[in-house]
Amino acid sequence: MIDIDELRERLVGMQLPEGQYRVLDFQSWLHADALGSPTLPEGVLHPMWVFNAALSGAGITVDGLFALADITMDDGPMGGEMEMRQVRPLRVGEALTVRATITDIERKQGRSGIFDRMTSEATISDEADEVVGVVTNVYIFPRRA
Repeated sequence: MIDIDELRERLVGMQLPEGQYRVLDFQSWLHADALGSPTLPEGVLHPMWVFNAALSGAGITVDGLFALADITMDDGPMGGEMEMRQVRPLRVGEALTVRATITDIERKQGRSGIFDRMTSEATISDEADEVVGVVTNVYIFPRRA
């Protein structure tokens, strides 16, 4: 099993590759329809797009993020917690930039065994580089001896 101190040294504070994100009008419509969303003002995206931008707009895949911690999908990683803060509504068609950092990794012992909790924070900015949303995700990585 990989040493937690080595993981912490290697990962905490790591800036992940920057990514870009843009939601087109038809995507907004499909998303709102699937969610049964109430009608929003013209051009305004449903708040859930902040979360979507953080994951889909990052410059690294989820598999790539997990690989940094020596985890594959076969290891059974899980989403643990998510906190989302929307500073202002996102708009259809606007160019967004996603910048993410690994902020913590810790080892725990639970009923099912040893696991790591890795926390990442993604900041979503608009074309003026103003922050429009922040998403913090905690991922759970089972560790087997």
